[in-house]
Amino acid sequence: MDRVKEPAFGKIDTIDLMEPAVQHLSNGLPVFSINAGEQDVLKIELVFGAGTSTPDKILVGSSAINLMKEGTSKRTAAEIAEAVDYYGSYIQTEIAHEECSLSLYTLNKHLAHTLPTLAEVYSLANYPEREFETYVLSNQQELMVNEQKVGYLCSKAFSASLFGGDHPYGRSAKLEDYQALKREDLVAFHNAHVKDKISYIIVSGKIAPDTFLRLEEFFGKDARQSQPERPLNFVEVEAKTVHVPKEDAVQNAIRIGRVLFNRTHPDFTGMQILATVLGGYFGSRLMSNIREDKGYTYGISAGIVSLKRGGYLSISTEVGANVCQATLNEIYIEIERLRRDLIPNDELDLVRNYMLGSVLKSIDGPFQVAGKWKSYLKYGLSIDTHHEFIHRIKTITPERLRELAQTYLQREDLKQVTAGQPLQ
Repeated sequence: MDRVKEPAFGKIDTIDLMEPAVQHLSNGLPVFSINAGEQDVLKIELVFGAGTSTPDKILVGSSAINLMKEGTSKRTAAEIAEAVDYYGSYIQTEIAHEECSLSLYTLNKHLAHTLPTLAEVYSLANYPEREFETYVLSNQQELMVNEQKVGYLCSKAFSASLFGGDHPYGRSAKLEDYQALKREDLVAFHNAHVKDKISYIIVSGKIAPDTFLRLEEFFGKDARQSQPERPLNFVEVEAKTVHVPKEDAVQNAIRIGRVLFNRTHPDFTGMQILATVLGGYFGSRLMSNIREDKGYTYGISAGIVSLKRGGYLSISTEVGANVCQATLNEIYIEIERLRRDLIPNDELDLVRNYMLGSVLKSIDGPFQVAGKWKSYLKYGLSIDTHHEFIHRIKTITPERLRELAQTYLQREDLKQVTAGQPLQ
């Protein structure tokens, strides 16, 4: 191998995504199985159709999910942890705006010992008062620390500028919200949105022949209840520019973006590509300009966020307070370049290959494949979505990308939020 000579530039032709096998438990609960991998490990994920945006009272959803494994009517948090740690397994919780999940990672040979613990945490979580109080105090301390950071302040204000401070997508927790939180709120959330409300189960890894029977034993007997979808009203927020003052800040935080759409929209993939060109990888235009050329920041990024009932564009960075305005100017210059000029083919080819490589990395292993399918199932999408995504990355033209930039990146449609010292 000649290490002086750079390797040849290769292109990715096809990316195959393994489709899950689908079975149904006796109560109709769908189980999606990704049977792959060489290691004798298994992930069982229970997915629920409720999240942080579900309850009217802020913090209830996230607290209820995060504290599920901190005690049941049968065992304490320590006993639950010991029960899974003994077998080299662990239980994990996740929550987003519209859904949450409870997962078990375990060796196949120990599934008979660890699956009952997962089922117990799911069905019998009782939120002990001591763990609840510890959680509240810990998160209050963390919030007080975060509120000294310009990045956190800017992110809060940015969400509110997009959706409104009272909207489930735009609201942020305050100290008094933790003080108003009650253990009974968590119990009520669990009863209303978790118990008997599993949307589906994803099993991934090296799946044993008796796995489905074990799932049937613990999750197939109870009657399933429907999970009503909460309506969300979207109202235009008039303010286009917001500054959050923090006089002692050394750096200023910047967020620029706008409300868009989710991955079901026909222009979503094109906007993903456009955001990648702008600030989605290390060689992006914003990185080349603001980090490499100007030296204003260590990093700057741009991306499209997909939510179940919406989405948004976000450009974010932190820079020295004395160059904050100059950085804003350069960001708008790069946006205007996308609206005015065609992206050169060699740059677009580089972005295509980067994005296709990222797709390959995102499905490298059964757990990652399961995660990809979870992101599709959230929107009711099929394997056709994956093939269409790859096709659009490979075939989109510079002309189409300029059209998208002219449509969705107009200066008057963008929200600008900064936090830190006054702009100079």
